[in-house]
Amino acid sequence: MTPTTATAPFPVLARVLIAGAGIMSLANSVTIPFLAVFLRKDLGLEPGMIGFIIGSSVFFSIFAGFVGGSLSDLLGRARLLVVSLLGVMGSFLGLYFSDGVLAVFVFNATLALSSSSFAPVGKALLSDLLPRERRAKTFSYQYMATNMGYAVGPVVGAAVGLAGGRAAFLAGAVGYGLYLVGLVAVLRLAPKAAAGRLGGGEAGKQHFGSVLRGLADSARIVAIDRRLLFLILAGLLLEAVHGRISSLLAQYLSVGFADGVTILGYVLATNAVTVVVLQVFVSRFMVKRNPVTSITVGGLLTVAGMVGFALAGNVWHFIVAMVVFSLGEILIYPAEFAIIDRIAPEESRGAYFGAQTFAQIGVFIGPFTGGLLLGAYGGTTMFLGVGVFALASVFIYLLVGRRVPGLAGDASIVKKEQSDELA
Repeated sequence: MTPTTATAPFPVLARVLIAGAGIMSLANSVTIPFLAVFLRKDLGLEPGMIGFIIGSSVFFSIFAGFVGGSLSDLLGRARLLVVSLLGVMGSFLGLYFSDGVLAVFVFNATLALSSSSFAPVGKALLSDLLPRERRAKTFSYQYMATNMGYAVGPVVGAAVGLAGGRAAFLAGAVGYGLYLVGLVAVLRLAPKAAAGRLGGGEAGKQHFGSVLRGLADSARIVAIDRRLLFLILAGLLLEAVHGRISSLLAQYLSVGFADGVTILGYVLATNAVTVVVLQVFVSRFMVKRNPVTSITVGGLLTVAGMVGFALAGNVWHFIVAMVVFSLGEILIYPAEFAIIDRIAPEESRGAYFGAQTFAQIGVFIGPFTGGLLLGAYGGTTMFLGVGVFALASVFIYLLVGRRVPGLAGDASIVKKEQSDELA
């Protein structure tokens, strides 16, 4: 039996990448959500400048995601993972010592660049390490670890007095430092057979000119793959709904309900608890079906959740709607990565995962569209209007999944996944 079969031992490096997702989200959740509080309280910045600094990070994230993923195809995964973690640590330390607008802008930008280059490289490495039938479930475990960190982090940060203070950045740097030490130790023990993927051999010896040509080739490969472009569009539409649902809810609840802030807290906590508690059970549903089916069901649940928000009249209505919405989220995110994995050429896997970060443009489109609809027509229209993005995304996934051989799933692979699960 070869090590690429479903019965092979689960690689230690894959376990470290999953655990690291939780460590990173824990560190991020005690810092990034409270960055606005820090900028206002410690530096005295005006709301417009705060919005510019925080909002601009999405563009650095998109750029870094593609470039980082593409570079990992050329230079090896390990090199990019280590550099990215060092970049995040340096950014947190920079923010800790920052006392001016320019410094904060620069270190917030380097934070976005570093963290966003890590994500696609880590996912590409997971795909390198695991056989296809294990990847979807592993992506779901990584997603669960990420949400566990975000569920625990803000509570811990507030309890120990880190929320909104400089010390939070120092704590974040320490968290990333611990992960870096563990990751480097495991990388040094990685099998020599994986050296090409991790960054050994000739991969790290290319000249600057050849690296630039490699990046250009990656961009060309991505740009001419219409399957990928449609999937990025579909992901963008879903991101417009899921990416900043807290923003849509906050705008609506703060205006339409006297206890809106309290309701918002309950609803966001419901999202975190639902994702953490139900992720394992939902992953069992996913592994028996192809990713397109998971996203279709998840997209329809997302729409149902948005309809629930539109019609909600009290806290319990919002909580039930969020449970339905969160189930859709659980089904969608790991399946999106599984689909990209299925269509990505092995030699360009990092570039494909990196290109998926262009879907983050939806993080801007969703709140912007929602704000316009809320101001002109009210909350009901806002939720229903933004929910249409999810319907459009489902249509695209169904269209691409049916017309591209292999994307909807090879029947033999699906049967193998089912037999493995029963075993």
